[in-house]
Amino acid sequence: MIDFHHYITQANDYDETLTDSALMTDGDVAGLSYSLYLQHDEPDHVVIVYHGGGVNRAAGYHILARQLGTIPGVAVCLVDIRGHGESVGERGRVERPERIWEDVDTLLEVINKRFPEARKHLLGHSSGAGMLLNYLTRYPYQQHADSLIMLAPELGPFAKIAPATTITQSFAKVRQWPFIINAICGGLLFGQYPAIRLNFPASVLETTPGLVSKYSVNMANALTPRQPAIQLAELPLPTLFLAAGRDELFSAQSLADFASQHGNVQLEFRLLENSTHLDSIFSAYREIALYLAGY
Repeated sequence: MIDFHHYITQANDYDETLTDSALMTDGDVAGLSYSLYLQHDEPDHVVIVYHGGGVNRAAGYHILARQLGTIPGVAVCLVDIRGHGESVGERGRVERPERIWEDVDTLLEVINKRFPEARKHLLGHSSGAGMLLNYLTRYPYQQHADSLIMLAPELGPFAKIAPATTITQSFAKVRQWPFIINAICGGLLFGQYPAIRLNFPASVLETTPGLVSKYSVNMANALTPRQPAIQLAELPLPTLFLAAGRDELFSAQSLADFASQHGNVQLEFRLLENSTHLDSIFSAYREIALYLAGY
């Protein structure tokens, strides 16, 4: 099981030791709440970060933003997915899956207009990576991005990624029948049914505001790739695939095999050897910095 308490302690330690090289401002577009970390000069790169399942941008992602903000020419935008954090929408629900993908276009349009000369990099952690995989392969997106970064990606049950050998309890409890009926009727029924329960420890729910412990069928479908092998092969952007070597949910070797078998020539796989599913957020910045330096 994921050790949320250790993660929270790590985040607090980073908060006390990191220096700030970028100014953070909060913004809102069409009900989507975001934080922009911007240095004094115009950026060469903007990294747009989408959080994992059940959490929001306040759940340690500011550490990654502050780390990347020490790199000259790099700006970071942290986004709350609709139905999470400070963004609009009923918690854990959305009227249709495509609405989440439309929101990526909406935010990208703002970033592209504000920083027209900068390269834009979409970064998704955990199910945020699954959502971006859907956005780039299942949605007729209109906005330009230069690359995709998948951090400890949650690719869903259809990827058949082997679980971690140390796993003792699933993080998500899924009711299958609402998804089956929803698929059979083309999305007309049970879209708002709370079919997924995320197993946050009670102590974490009590002390960490804003967590979402239930997902509707529509929200889960927005975040979960339906044909992940095909979708990974069809990715139209250069992609950095970062697996956590000590991921408590997935076998790192299974993720490596999946990326090797199904990734196209634009995909680069790297292993964060000593990272867990959550603290990969804190250790990924070195690999991301190297990746951005290649542009």
